[in-house]
Amino acid sequence: MDRTSKTKVEQGRVAVHWLGQAGFCLKNHSGDLIYIDPYLSDSANADGASPRLVDIPIKPKDVRLSYLFLTHDHPDHTDPHSAPAIAQSNPEATIVCPPSSARLLIKLGVPSDQITTAMPGQTLSFTNFTAHVVPAHHTEDSVGYVFDFNHGNDTAVGPVVYHVGDSEYHDGLAAAVAEFITDVLLIPINSEHASMTLEQAVKLTLEIEPREVIPMHYGMFDSDTNDPDDFVGQLTAELVHHADIAIAPVVMKQNSCHMYCPDATVHGKHAKKHERAERARQARQGHEHKDGVRAPGTANGQSAGRGR
Repeated sequence: MDRTSKTKVEQGRVAVHWLGQAGFCLKNHSGDLIYIDPYLSDSANADGASPRLVDIPIKPKDVRLSYLFLTHDHPDHTDPHSAPAIAQSNPEATIVCPPSSARLLIKLGVPSDQITTAMPGQTLSFTNFTAHVVPAHHTEDSVGYVFDFNHGNDTAVGPVVYHVGDSEYHDGLAAAVAEFITDVLLIPINSEHASMTLEQAVKLTLEIEPREVIPMHYGMFDSDTNDPDDFVGQLTAELVHHADIAIAPVVMKQNSCHMYCPDATVHGKHAKKHERAERARQARQGHEHKDGVRAPGTANGQSAGRGR
């Protein structure tokens, strides 16, 4: 993690550090450190049935970040042993999460004024990026996030990263992000516990057409995993039948960093998609307001999904 925090990120790029499971740290050109679903403990093993299989990459109290985004309240996403310690060590950081996670964090002692509650359809504008909250199909209020580092500023063009969260496949997932030019897709492949299968992950990847796709949510627990090489194999086989789509799969090692580096020009296969998405982006940005923030606890939904 120290390596990523010290890594220089050039304009138009983003550093992606995989923490394991659905946890990532993104670093943009401006130097923001954005953590998503860090699972940095063994809290999901309270009953002794789900020990973590990989080392903890960094102690929660040692994490330094600008923003913490959580997708839902299951312990390997809103980790009760990680999130409060991270919040305490980073009192100026902003925490973005759905209502169920917000309630849990407040119960664990995280100050409510540090939390921004996320609901699907919200657009949250920060100094150096915009986060679009999109639906996920896992628990009643689980969400995904589209991180847009373009931020409507033509002089500081950056990539778009879509973290699906933990989700079953649904036709509405691709539709919810159709207006964005997704450069990097972070997609779960674990198949179990109300999550999408390998085949469904491949299908969603083809529907979204990212430049790169990084499989996640595997390898942490014995009962909740898949082989990322199987995902890559199935995707590669499907791409043979889609000559108009160019997607690069990236299989990361836990606690490793990948630098997304876009091509100098938009590939011809993506040109029409980029033109449509750019028109939709410009239309949306003409109507949205800064910081569509809701107070924590405004929704009453409880976790409804199974498993992690």
